[in-house]
Amino acid sequence: MQHSILIADDEKISLNIIEKYLDQADKNFLIYKANNGEEAVKMAKNFLPDIVVTDWNMPILNGTEVIKILKKDYRTKNIPIILQTGIDAAVHLKEALKAGAVDFIRKPFEKIEFITRINSALLLHDSIKEAEFNKQKVDTHIRELNKLSLIVKQTDNSVVIMSPEGNLEWANNGFTKMYGINIIDFIEKYDVNFLKASFNKDIISDKYKQLRETKQSVSYITKFQTDDTNNKWIQTTLTPIFEDDQLENIVAIETDITKAKRNEFSLLEKNKEMLQLTEELKKTNKELNNQKELILEERKKTDELLSNILPHHIAVQLKTIGYARPRNYRRASIMFTDFKGFTSSCENLSPDQIVNFLHEFFIEFDEIVAGHFIEKIKTIGDAYMCAGGLPLRNRSNPFDVVIAGLKIQHFMNNRNKLVPDKNLPDWNLRLGIHTGPVVAGVVGKIKFAYDIWGDSVNIASRMESSGEVGRVNISGSTYKYIKNYFDCEYRGEIEVKNRGKIAMYFVNGIKEEYALDETKAIPNAKFKKHLNSL
Repeated sequence: MQHSILIADDEKISLNIIEKYLDQADKNFLIYKANNGEEAVKMAKNFLPDIVVTDWNMPILNGTEVIKILKKDYRTKNIPIILQTGIDAAVHLKEALKAGAVDFIRKPFEKIEFITRINSALLLHDSIKEAEFNKQKVDTHIRELNKLSLIVKQTDNSVVIMSPEGNLEWANNGFTKMYGINIIDFIEKYDVNFLKASFNKDIISDKYKQLRETKQSVSYITKFQTDDTNNKWIQTTLTPIFEDDQLENIVAIETDITKAKRNEFSLLEKNKEMLQLTEELKKTNKELNNQKELILEERKKTDELLSNILPHHIAVQLKTIGYARPRNYRRASIMFTDFKGFTSSCENLSPDQIVNFLHEFFIEFDEIVAGHFIEKIKTIGDAYMCAGGLPLRNRSNPFDVVIAGLKIQHFMNNRNKLVPDKNLPDWNLRLGIHTGPVVAGVVGKIKFAYDIWGDSVNIASRMESSGEVGRVNISGSTYKYIKNYFDCEYRGEIEVKNRGKIAMYFVNGIKEEYALDETKAIPNAKFKKHLNSL
């Protein structure tokens, strides 16, 4: 059987090498070639290849972005994707695998390794196709059985037909026997939606979700109290009826298992003394296992919480040696933001409104800085502080932080334009950035917090307080790193409290030749190539 394969790489030499390897393989491949990420997405959706091999670093769309787009499309989401990269960066590989890549291979690669990876991915592709084919056969069989079950109207079992949402449409005589009430009175007393009736609502939500996702029958047991206050145990099987892949109806077939339940309780009671020792042992073993699971679960929660609060290497040090060593960073870029006149602006707002607004803004700030290798340090009231170049050192941090600052101000300016409300204050944001040395670490024993110290932090704070709303104000130190790629406006040397005069600049945006769009806040491929070379 011939397999088709799509290769995406902006380097012609790499494309030719891969094509040569595939021609020399035992299998006969139909090969499609794309020169960039955007072209790869279009070809994948048009030709639906059996496998996609994409380079990580490509213009327009990189490999990870290609993977995310293909995994969102139902037509291409099951196509195995292999990421090839010459960059030895675990964060890129982790991001690609999280996005849905089944494998990755580093450049330069050997022929045997490459063909082996391709064959493994094709085996996965063929297995998925076979599983889908078998599932369709099973679904067809179940659908026919369900249609036959509708014929049995006079069975002692309750048979109910519902809409896709669970609304009652029809019930047989067995339903009246089961519940001691006909369908009309049942709807009036409980609910037209059978799945939301009081005795069902605590258990059915997950089962209904499972039924819709798997398109297969689900079962559950409920306890129903009749009008004479007797408890009745009912086992229910919900079966979906599909037509052309659309859920048309749900059929519920119910059996009264009260007698079996009572017999079960009776047997358990009679054998209680005889099985007491065994049950105690089981109980002890179960408790130990539960405690072990709880300990593991709590440890997992603690690790996750610690990782959310602190950088990974700091969390590891705290867990292993009980404290974290401070680190010196010769070059970090610190950003401060603050809302002008926040206290007076919020005088007419309730505490809930103030918190909700700050939550909305800071969530957006978090998403922006997270996308530029920037570490959020903390928030203090309406102030937001973050820094680039730590805890993992990089040389691109002045660029990363300035771009993030432009995006934050762009977000706030747009937000004020798009959501005008005369009864609410204007959310005017000042933003300042400075690049310089800092010390980073964790202090204290209670409520650990990762923080940074040094004169650079104070200067960054002064950049914010000396700035103007809606603009990005940077120090001369930051300017010397980014000046060739950003359109900057010199403000002169401005007097700063306790610091004397400091040269400051407004960043109007990325220079046109390096900007992707008119916002001048998003770098193009040329700019990204420069950042990757740092």
